[in-house]
Amino acid sequence: MRKSVRKEIIITICLALFFLLFLSPIIIALSGSFRPLKDSSSYLNLFQNFSLESYGLAFDKMNYFRSLKNSVLITFISAVLLLLFTSMAGYAIARLRGKLGPFFQIFFLAGMIVSAQMSIIPMYRIVNGIGIGNTIAAPIALYVTSALPFSIFLYTNFIKSSVPYALEEAATIDGAGTLRTFGQIVIPLTKPALTSIIITQGVPIWNDFFFSMLFLSAPEKKTLPLTMLNFIGDMENATQWNMLFAACFLSAIPILIIYIFLQRYFVSGLTVGAVKG
Repeated sequence: MRKSVRKEIIITICLALFFLLFLSPIIIALSGSFRPLKDSSSYLNLFQNFSLESYGLAFDKMNYFRSLKNSVLITFISAVLLLLFTSMAGYAIARLRGKLGPFFQIFFLAGMIVSAQMSIIPMYRIVNGIGIGNTIAAPIALYVTSALPFSIFLYTNFIKSSVPYALEEAATIDGAGTLRTFGQIVIPLTKPALTSIIITQGVPIWNDFFFSMLFLSAPEKKTLPLTMLNFIGDMENATQWNMLFAACFLSAIPILIIYIFLQRYFVSGLTVGAVKG
């Protein structure tokens, strides 16, 4: 057997083992979610007793449709505002001449150095000070501001690498203003980058527990991740693992469906910006 063939076989085996190792927690959780509620045997006994009891109880205890509405509303508004601010700022930075463009790009990129969790105390005081505590406006504002640095970085590089400036010059010659050029030429050409931003930033927003826990204490405003607290035990009650696993998959299904439809835009948006930028 040739050395190159042996090397490919070894690499394939290593990748397969890594994939199984990465997938094993998901398989164990999926198996546990389909167990009857009282089945507490070893979770390594996969898919022995099939039951939808945990899903039914988790669905009711999560108040699923109300929590789903809250998650969709917060994620949708955050994504729309993020795309609006990112596209305007990224386009301006990409087309600024001289040293201003690189300066603002580095300025926004510096926001990735400090995580939002590190500055949560002043942000908490500001949010309560302006009177939007315990409203969906609080987490939305934090989601958008936290996601702006990476989003602007990605969008700016995509414009520089994939949107020819000659198209904008031609539009200007034809009498189009800046807003018309931006809306009718730049935005359609940058759909892959915008879709990549939706996925890379929308998934963390959908799954976020930290900001929602701090600012959404009212039961009717809780998102899907927050409802996981209903299944975590304390000193008197044990954690309901089967229901918790079922709740995790119920929370993941909507965002997984969205990803399936947008994945081709996601891949193209990341690769083009990375290779040519």
